[in-house]
Amino acid sequence: MKIGRAVDKFLYFLQNEKNCSEHTIKSYSKDLNDFIDYLQDENIRINEIDFFLLRGFIAGCYERKLAKATVERKISTIKSFYKFLTMRKIIEDNTAKPLKFPKKEQKSFNIFNIDDLFNLLEAPDKESAAGLRDALILELLYATGVRISELVGIEISDIDFSGKRLRVMGKGKKERIIPLADIHLKMIKDYNKIKDKIPKNRTVKTPQLFINKFGTALTDRSVRRIVDKYLKISGLPSNFSPHDFRHSFATHMLEGGA
Repeated sequence: MKIGRAVDKFLYFLQNEKNCSEHTIKSYSKDLNDFIDYLQDENIRINEIDFFLLRGFIAGCYERKLAKATVERKISTIKSFYKFLTMRKIIEDNTAKPLKFPKKEQKSFNIFNIDDLFNLLEAPDKESAAGLRDALILELLYATGVRISELVGIEISDIDFSGKRLRVMGKGKKERIIPLADIHLKMIKDYNKIKDKIPKNRTVKTPQLFINKFGTALTDRSVRRIVDKYLKISGLPSNFSPHDFRHSFATHMLEGGA
């Protein structure tokens, strides 16, 4: 089967069997037409295209200085196309299987200077219910290394005050037990007594510990906004994120000899 005919069959499959969006189909079509242009022969038969031609096409993408995300998409398109050809028995062996995606760059994280961190933790007004909530959020993000998704899911029943520990649901719904310091247990107790004052003329509608002015649970985005607010108040760079608390916690623990 010629490459052009094989591409037509694949696009028909995406539209009529996979029910892909018009945008997705256009994206696949563009990538495969780029591949045909590279081959310089739309009449070449699909079984005449070997791995080295596929690799040459991807190498050409790098030489054209295409963005890494674009190269990844083109590799993904080629792999999906060849998976379809194999599934439909148009070819026997999946020639594209050995193609490798570009290596992911490891994301670098910001680490809080310890003095800046203390200033940040002291920024919320602990005399108000919302301020005490915000202070507790900042404290737990740093002192426990808890993830935001874990933080917003905490219920008061997850806290073992006598055992001084906190139960959270981590990645993959795996339960984690985190030790708590006395200062944090006291903050939780103080906050829990007055948190009903956060909603204005509304009742609390969630078992979650951290609530908003509507009486519902804070979301990940809400926590990010809270962190951004106090970064600005403390004069710290806005490119710090809630996740940087987790990395700062680990770094400071190691520096402290843990």
